Amino acid sequence: MAVFSRALRARFPATALAKWFAIALVAPLLASPLSGCNDEIGLPAYTGTGVRYPTALVADPSGRYVYVVGANFDRGNRGGIVSVLDTVAGGWADGGRVEVPTYASGITLQADALGAGKHRLFVPSREDDSISVIDVTPVAGAAPVLGCGAPANDIGPCGDAWRIGGLEKGDLNVGQDPVSVTLAPGHDGQSLLLHVAASVGGRLSTFGVKDGPGGGVVATALPAFTPGGTGASPSALLRSPLSGRIYVADVRRNAIYAYQLDATTSASETAWSVRLHNPIAGLPVASGSEFSRSMALSADGGRLYVAYRNPNALLIIDTAPDATGQPIDSHVDTIGLGGRPAQVVLAPTGPGGRELAYVSCFGTDDIWVVDPEARSVVAVVRLPHSPYGLAVANVPGRGWTLYTGLFSQHRIAVIDLDEGDPERHQVSAFIE
Repeated sequence: MAVFSRALRARFPATALAKWFAIALVAPLLASPLSGCNDEIGLPAYTGTGVRYPTALVADPSGRYVYVVGANFDRGNRGGIVSVLDTVAGGWADGGRVEVPTYASGITLQADALGAGKHRLFVPSREDDSISVIDVTPVAGAAPVLGCGAPANDIGPCGDAWRIGGLEKGDLNVGQDPVSVTLAPGHDGQSLLLHVAASVGGRLSTFGVKDGPGGGVVATALPAFTPGGTGASPSALLRSPLSGRIYVADVRRNAIYAYQLDATTSASETAWSVRLHNPIAGLPVASGSEFSRSMALSADGGRLYVAYRNPNALLIIDTAPDATGQPIDSHVDTIGLGGRPAQVVLAPTGPGGRELAYVSCFGTDDIWVVDPEARSVVAVVRLPHSPYGLAVANVPGRGWTLYTGLFSQHRIAVIDLDEGDPERHQVSAFIE
């Protein structure tokens, strides 16, 4: 592994190598060509204040902070990073960061996971096929502290109890190249179900997760299966709280899948089974080989929005219950967008507080704003280059604000969303 990495570095200059990895991220989700252990190369830990190659963002429920993943896509450091952005101060919070493996591809927040306002973050990484579990602990008068069992005075790597899977943990196999996770309550009212999508091989895995006795978590492998068949490549998972169904976007298959995990408990054991529902049919097809990239659910759970690339569009899926109480799961409309849609998020920033959809378009360097009720594009936010990950936050004293990672520029763009703001849908700042 180390020899191959050195050979690649010698062959390509740093700028070309960064571009190559950028293409690997935003093109179809392929196998990581350098999967392995970059700590063997002796690279330094990242010591900057921000992030490099931001790939994923998620807002704190308070709106005061946004947690940002830097993916280390040119392998210039020992690993990637998760940093805390202070939305009120408009900059990076001191000390609020942890190290994660290279090629971290997503971030999911479990609110109040540990009580007293303590949250958890789950970050899948394609470098070593693992999920990093990060504790978010509030601090009075200061930014929250991120922790994952790293040694004192070191930002990483995370301790074993804060990692699920990994190349050396065959009993907790999360699949090859995990790219997305979604959370569900456990059947016992105490544990958490962690669903993981792996892009290579199409494996969907589930783990029961409980608090570890000394911190971190204890994970138990539950059923795993591959719904898309040969060549499937899941790109995102999302659970509907309305129906309990878990929707699977696939970048290689022209379909949205849905499934549920059922538990049957007896006096001696719990038996698990997978219910696979019919895929959502009637999705559009144009020229190209990429399909669904990411998903978002409306606040009421009745609409599923999909960032789609064949054609470049936002798909609207009706997930509301029918007369029998089952989700309709029907394609409703296709709204054309700019080039290579990547991520989609929702915010109640439309007329009367209704939701608008914000979609980053990596290929045309912009964010498209869609009013799903009007079925139309209402604005396009132009950006310097390569928007990818998105998060919306209701910032104290400021209102709804959109944050997007500019992947190859290693910075975050801040966009005002409030309807009464004269600079609505414009970039107000860049955070380096």
